[in-house]
Amino acid sequence: MTAAAAAFHSSCSLPFRGSLNPAIDNECSIDGGSSDPAKQLESESKNNFCAETSSPEVFDHQQLVDLQTTATAAKLKKSLPDRKVLEDMGEGKYVSYIAFVKDAHYSDVSKGEAVNCNIPGNDTNDIHIVLVQNPGDDECTSTTAEMSPHFRPATWTPDNIMKASAGHPIRVEGHLFYDGSHSPCTATSRPNPKRASLWEVHPVYSFEVCSQNTIAECQARNAEWTPLEKVFATEEQEQ
Repeated sequence: MTAAAAAFHSSCSLPFRGSLNPAIDNECSIDGGSSDPAKQLESESKNNFCAETSSPEVFDHQQLVDLQTTATAAKLKKSLPDRKVLEDMGEGKYVSYIAFVKDAHYSDVSKGEAVNCNIPGNDTNDIHIVLVQNPGDDECTSTTAEMSPHFRPATWTPDNIMKASAGHPIRVEGHLFYDGSHSPCTATSRPNPKRASLWEVHPVYSFEVCSQNTIAECQARNAEWTPLEKVFATEEQEQ
């Protein structure tokens, strides 16, 4: 059986309450759809739902930018047959990250992506979330979070993300991943997608909305958080 024809199996319990998505979960394994061993390792990292521990390591924007500086200095190749160098830098950690959402959309919907076995469509591809420190920031200063299509909760949609986060910081928790297939913005280049760091929260394990209005307020211990699925719980129950 090829990777593209295999079902998805996680070696742990999923960190969220999702439901079977046959179009991807029955058709695409944790290795994705590429025959390249390096790409398969990348897909396994993108599909890692098992990094969760008792508490995540809190990351901020500058840490992700600093990690990018370290990765750039290491002159990493886009194709890595061994990801240990990335694991030594932090890939695989369970992290928590607070930011504002600038944009959220389904990615690679026309042709799909290797991690998702090149299956086109919204339901079978990641939700790409652009995260910034201030709502009006240039996208080249952004960082990224990705929601995998595997067992994705029904309320996790770009529209819901944008509605729930309007004017409020959000918190994503999940697996720290280095996406070497892209390039960060520089003083002379603005590649697409635009970002300051190739270090992402990917996949996202949880997405919460802060009731306060600033990142500083939401970093406080008394900040109030509501999971995305609970923001839209009433709507979901009425459907």
